[in-house]
Amino acid sequence: MIGTSLFCETKPTDETQASAANPTMRTTRRRSGALSAPDPRNWDEVNQRLGYLGEVERQLRALRDEFEQKVAVLKQQWLEASRPVEKERDRVQDQIERFYWVRRDELAAEGRKSVDLAFGRVGSRLSRSVVVEDVALAQQWLEAHGLDRFLRTRTEVDRDAIRSTLLAVAGFGTSVSHALLACPAIRFQETEQFWYALHQEPAEGAPSPRRAGLRANPQTESGAGGSNSNGRRARNLDRNQAFPQAPSGGGWNDRAV
Repeated sequence: MIGTSLFCETKPTDETQASAANPTMRTTRRRSGALSAPDPRNWDEVNQRLGYLGEVERQLRALRDEFEQKVAVLKQQWLEASRPVEKERDRVQDQIERFYWVRRDELAAEGRKSVDLAFGRVGSRLSRSVVVEDVALAQQWLEAHGLDRFLRTRTEVDRDAIRSTLLAVAGFGTSVSHALLACPAIRFQETEQFWYALHQEPAEGAPSPRRAGLRANPQTESGAGGSNSNGRRARNLDRNQAFPQAPSGGGWNDRAV
């Protein structure tokens, strides 16, 4: 499986130097250290990780495009290979059906509509269905003649309309808003949502993620696309849980409702 890695270079410590004498300890620590990256300590390191995310997004797009092309090729191959088989199946089905209808009266004279053979059964059954040739005309005619009970209407909660009403200039002060919020199954929720947006082009003179100590997996860099894109992601995070030191008044994130 092709993946990506995120790490920061660290200086050797007495503990890592001591582990050189114990290969087992050295292997274990290397494996465990590769599972996670240290959290950023300042805005520069946050910026470095945004640059790294840009590389990851390009790699993901390249992988998606590659596999979509493979799927398209395989689907076309399947269609070409299955077409003659399906044609042969339809031909044999038509032969059997024509033979049945020619001899259906013989079966009806014996009081039956099907034949049980060694490899299967053939027969016919009565099918009843309603055909509506013009849906709009049928709906108008049924409404005009008082036959509404034969019209089926799908009803669902319009969340957008409720949200627009509650967020109107005088939304919370209207009787409609009070009536909506009086429903025990409806509540208005306001949360802070973390977001990030990658720039189409990095700022002039900005260090690359590789020079800054962050890099993508070398196995995927060669296959990554060369064009940048705006990779926007929204995550429903509890800010107090993710950032205990965040100021209560906001300022780090734009407000999202």
